[in-house]
Amino acid sequence: MYIGAGTSGRLGVLDAAECLPTFGSKNVLAIMPGGPHAVFRAVESAEDNRDLARRDLQRVRLNRNDLVAGLSASGYTPYTLEALRYAKSLGAKTIAVTSNPDAPLGRLANVPIVVVVGPEVLAGSTRLKAGTAEKLVLNMLSTATMVRLGRVLGGWMIHVQLTNQKLWERGLSILIKATGADKRTAKRVLTASGGNLPAAMLMIWRTIPKKEALRLLDAQVNTAKLLREAWKEHPRAARSQTPRRRTLPRAKPRSKP
Repeated sequence: MYIGAGTSGRLGVLDAAECLPTFGSKNVLAIMPGGPHAVFRAVESAEDNRDLARRDLQRVRLNRNDLVAGLSASGYTPYTLEALRYAKSLGAKTIAVTSNPDAPLGRLANVPIVVVVGPEVLAGSTRLKAGTAEKLVLNMLSTATMVRLGRVLGGWMIHVQLTNQKLWERGLSILIKATGADKRTAKRVLTASGGNLPAAMLMIWRTIPKKEALRLLDAQVNTAKLLREAWKEHPRAARSQTPRRRTLPRAKPRSKP
């Protein structure tokens, strides 16, 4: 759960919203004071409301199995501080993302992430450097988490939601590169899978129907692990590019002026 006010809260909302289409995950939530209205119109007074932080976390039924990431550039936002205090009282793990190494937010968290960016171009306008740095940190947190959970395979978004033509073509491209199938076969199998990319990969690698592929996916939490095992059993698939970590070509050294 991302929780924060103002710019920090909006950045949390942005990252959480993108985890569903990118990784097929509904388990990343974002909470900010003022609710959905505050995403589009600033509700500055709400960030001072400590009681609201507790109520917001109670509303989403926070428990000790959750992880709460408190987002605050200054590290002094009352709403965010109270959110971490409440999370700790329940035994939940906590992260702090801030740009102030001396702020109390970092001291409250199990894992403080402090990105020191220096003074803003406009004094106190933390939507600038601090906000930009925070967005990079959130990208890394969510992406690394999804990799560890097995929702990414060899740099491919295997759980991408194929909800429009662009994403369908992207899924088709991943399927062709991963399995080595020709475009006609890949399109037929992806359609038969109902747009479920991991299921389509299993259908090709193990020559099984959709129902069996879905059963295997339901039985294994780590999709990437299941797909790697399936690939090993199908050595003819993806000879040119295996579903492992891809190595980028080295950049050519620049010539001296």
